[in-house]
Amino acid sequence: MTKAKVLKIEKGDSITLPSDFVDKIDHKYGLVILVVKDGNVKLYPVDSDKVMYLKLVIDKLSKSFLEELTEAFMEVALEDILFTSGICQAADMCYYECYFTPQQLSVGVDKLQSLLQGITGVKQVKLEEVTT
Repeated sequence: MTKAKVLKIEKGDSITLPSDFVDKIDHKYGLVILVVKDGNVKLYPVDSDKVMYLKLVIDKLSKSFLEELTEAFMEVALEDILFTSGICQAADMCYYECYFTPQQLSVGVDKLQSLLQGITGVKQVKLEEVTT
């Protein structure tokens, strides 16, 4: 669905962004996401090189899924989602994925993973740091 890499943003001719773009971004890092289905590349300026990728494999999508997901995010203070693909269906499975900065979490990543695993219909939780 997506592929991402955290890149260091610097001024100069050695990167693909013009210097005036870098000046306006005013962040040291950027999360670059390739949306595989449409070939779009998205850049999200971030303050840190630490970005997390979350993918939920949903066995059976329940009516309460989004409500439970929102409650879990609120419980851990995850308010600033950099990018989400939303809920995507492929064959007989559904997926939800997003990227976020872990500094905002009020709990550890293990606690977030545990909360997400408890959501109705969630079969698997993949939570990992995006490579720099």
